Amino acid sequence: MIVTSVGGATEFGTIANSLSGEETAQTPLQEKLAKLGKNITILGVIAAAIVFISQLISFALHDGLILDEIIEAFVTSIVLIVAAVPEGLPTIVAVSLSINIIKLSKKNALVKKMIASETVGCINVICSDKTGTLTENKMKVQAFYDGQFHKDCSELSDQYFIQNICINATADLGAEGQFIGNPTECAMLRFYEESGVCKTSGKSYKQERESYPVIQTFPFNSDLKHMTTIAEIGGKMVAFTKGSPEAILSMCAVSKERRKEAEEYIVSVQQQAMQVIAFSHKELSEQQDYEAEHHHQAMESGMIFDGFVAIADPLRKEVYDAVRTCEAAGIELKILTGDNIVTAAAIANELNLLENGKFAVEAREIAEMTDEELSRRLDSICVIARSTPSIKMRVVRLLKAKGNVVAVTGDGINDAPALKNADVGIAMGISGTEVSKEASDIVLLDDSFATIVKAVEWGRNIYENFKRFISFQLTVNFASVVVVFVSILMGLKAPFTALELLWINIIMDGPPALTLGLGPNYKDLMKRKPTRREESIISKAILLRIGLTGTYISVVFICQYVFNFLGAALDEQATVLFTLFVLFQLFNSFNCRELHSESILKHLLRNKIILWVVGATFVLQIVFIQFAGAFFGTVPLGITMWLKLFGVAFSIIVLSEIVKLAYRTAKKKT
Repeated sequence: MIVTSVGGATEFGTIANSLSGEETAQTPLQEKLAKLGKNITILGVIAAAIVFISQLISFALHDGLILDEIIEAFVTSIVLIVAAVPEGLPTIVAVSLSINIIKLSKKNALVKKMIASETVGCINVICSDKTGTLTENKMKVQAFYDGQFHKDCSELSDQYFIQNICINATADLGAEGQFIGNPTECAMLRFYEESGVCKTSGKSYKQERESYPVIQTFPFNSDLKHMTTIAEIGGKMVAFTKGSPEAILSMCAVSKERRKEAEEYIVSVQQQAMQVIAFSHKELSEQQDYEAEHHHQAMESGMIFDGFVAIADPLRKEVYDAVRTCEAAGIELKILTGDNIVTAAAIANELNLLENGKFAVEAREIAEMTDEELSRRLDSICVIARSTPSIKMRVVRLLKAKGNVVAVTGDGINDAPALKNADVGIAMGISGTEVSKEASDIVLLDDSFATIVKAVEWGRNIYENFKRFISFQLTVNFASVVVVFVSILMGLKAPFTALELLWINIIMDGPPALTLGLGPNYKDLMKRKPTRREESIISKAILLRIGLTGTYISVVFICQYVFNFLGAALDEQATVLFTLFVLFQLFNSFNCRELHSESILKHLLRNKIILWVVGATFVLQIVFIQFAGAFFGTVPLGITMWLKLFGVAFSIIVLSEIVKLAYRTAKKKT
C-alpha cells in the first residue's frame, strides 16, 4: 500500500475541516427567547425604577422621607424586578425539551441536541433524500438488459455482467439473506443468487468474488456517479465499472442503434420509478498508475457496455399520509436524490408533488445558475435529480437566506456539512454513516419520513406550550406592575409586601406556570401554518389578550382597594387584596391553556396535571392565609369572604369565555 495523504489532507479530513468551519447559528427559538428576555428585563427595571421614584415623591409630599419607608420602597422595587424578569423561562424550556426528547425517542426520533426538538416544529421546508426515507429501502431487481430486455430475473447469463455484480461491490448478504452494506449492491447480489446461472453452477456470489483477485478499486464517487474495480480474469486485467446509465454510456463505445434501444428501455423503467444501474467492462493491456488522471480517463473510455439492472424500491405506505399532512401544515417537501430525473419525477408524481407549477431539475442545471437566479426559482423547484452534496449545501444556504426554517436529511459522509448547516439536520439511523449522525441534530431510528412529520408535530406543541407559559407569565408581570404603580400614583400604600410579591413570583414561575409548558398535543396542530423565522413568540393576539386580561385584573383590584366592594373589615383589606390577586392568576392559568378561540372546556381534562397543581396551590393559599398569618402578615378570612373572592376571581374565566364565544359567532357569520 502507498500512503498518499494523511489527516486534514484526506477526503475525511476535508469534510472534518468543513464541519469545524461551519458555525451553527442560533435556532429560531433561541433568537426569540433571547430577544424576549432582554426586552422584559429592560421593561422590568424601568418599571421598578419608576415605582421607586414615585414612592419617594409620594413620601416627600405626605409624611416626608423616612429611612424605614425608603428602605421598604427600595426592597419592593427590587422584588418587583424579580417578579418581572421571567427567571422561570429557562427552567420551562429545559423541562419541556427534555420531556419531549423522551417522547420523541419512543417515536423513533433520537434527538441529539435538545433545542432541536422544538426547532423541528418551526420548519417549513424539508429537503429529503428518496431512498430509505421516502421508500422502504427494500430494493429488488425487477428487470435487466444485457442486449435484450428481461423481466424474468432468473435469465441472467452474461459472465461479464455476473462478474461486475459480484466483484465490483463492497456489500454482503447475511446468513439469512439480510442486507449488509449498500442496499443497491445487496439487491444486485440477491439478483445473482436467485438467477438460474447461480443455481446451475452452484457458485455463490462470495465464491464468484473470491475466484478473481482484485487488483485495484476506485470507490463510488457521488460527483462522478460510478465506481470501478480492476480484477484479474483468466490471466487478464479487466476493469469493471457500474453507475448511473448516463455516466456509463458516456464511457462506452456503443452503436447509435444499441444506445437508442438501451435508452428507451432505461426511460421506460425510470418512468415506473425504478432506479437504473448500468454496467461496462474493458480489458487492460498492462498495469499502470490508474490513480493518475490521464491513465484513469484512458481506463474508463472505450469500454464495452454490458447492460443495466432496474431496481424497484416502493414508497413506504405511511409516506402518502405524511406528505398530505405536510401540505396541510404548510411544509414544503423538496426531494434531493441521486437518481435520474425521470425516476425522481416519477416518485414525485406518485406523491402528487409536481403540481401548481412545481417542477423537477437536474443538478447540472442548478450548477449553471447564479445564486440570484436559483433563489428566484427555488420556490418552484420540487425535485433535484443527480443531486450532489455541494448542490444540497447550496440549496440549504439559499433557502435559509430567504427566511425559511430548513430541515435536511442525509446518510452519507458528504452530507455532513449540509446537515450541520441546516436548522435541523436529520440523519438516518439504519443506513446513515457515523459522520452524518455526528453532524446531525436528530437521528431517525427507522429512517422513515413519517417520523420527521411526527417530530414536527411534537415540536409545534412545544412552541405552543412556550407561548402559553409566556402568556401567563407576562399577564402576571403586567398586572403586578400596574396595580403597584397605580396605587402609588393614587397616593395609596403599595398593595403588596416584598414577601407577598415573592409568593406571587413563585406562582408565576412555579408549578402552576410549569404545567402550562407540559400540555399534550392538540389535534389541529398540523393544520396550522408553520411559524416564520422572523415571527415574534408573542403574537399580536397574545399581546392583546395579555393587555386586556391584565387591565381587567388591575381595574377590579384597584376598585377593591379604593371602594372595598367585597366589604372586607379594616384589618382584612390587605389580605383580601393579596388573595384576590393570587386567585386571579390561578384562574387565568386555565385561560392561557387556549391560545386561540376555543373554549377551555374543549381540552379541560387533557392536561389533568394542571388541575391538580392549581388545586394544590389554591389549598396552599388557604393554609398560608388561615394559619401562617404571622409569617405573611395576613389575617384569617371567613368562609363568606373566601366565596366572594372565589366568585370575583372566577369572573376572569367567564369574561374570557364570553369574548371567545362572541369571536367564534362573528367568525361563523363571516
